[in-house]
Amino acid sequence: MVVILAIVSIGGVYALDLGGLLSGDPQDLSDSLDPDYEKVTIDGFDFKIPKDFEELINNNTKQYNQTVDGIPYFSTIKNYGDGNDTISISVCENEDHEATDDTASGVGGDSETINGVDGYLDFHPKSVSKFRSGNTLYTITFPSYYTFSYAKDGKLVVITTTDKDYISDVIIE
Repeated sequence: MVVILAIVSIGGVYALDLGGLLSGDPQDLSDSLDPDYEKVTIDGFDFKIPKDFEELINNNTKQYNQTVDGIPYFSTIKNYGDGNDTISISVCENEDHEATDDTASGVGGDSETINGVDGYLDFHPKSVSKFRSGNTLYTITFPSYYTFSYAKDGKLVVITTTDKDYISDVIIE
């Protein structure tokens, strides 16, 4: 269920393939006042992850997997979970097109500043999807989640989580 959330949560805007997308290693956040977090670097950007969260997928390949406003992006993604909640961080780039505030607004949501970062916060309510394969009807329930997207240094950053409070925990500015 946790991995499905990571795929679907970002999949509302992107068509993601989580195979082969991750890079960066957890490190101690020695310069932080809070020892309950680990620092991770994703495509050159630093983030904080609660120490009780574990990385859900470990792979080191950047891969084209989404389009925002008709522009293809390559993404590096890390997904974390603690058994109840999930955090997914995606850093997206295209060498020919710098991500801007307009790119981030294209992901969706309302303009908001979190930890000094201007971006777009969107809430996605719980949803149920049904589909049929042959004679079998499948029902999948997806929990509600939040996305916060912003542009930084020409790249698009999207943080997706089941708990809005984790967004401010994750951002280091």
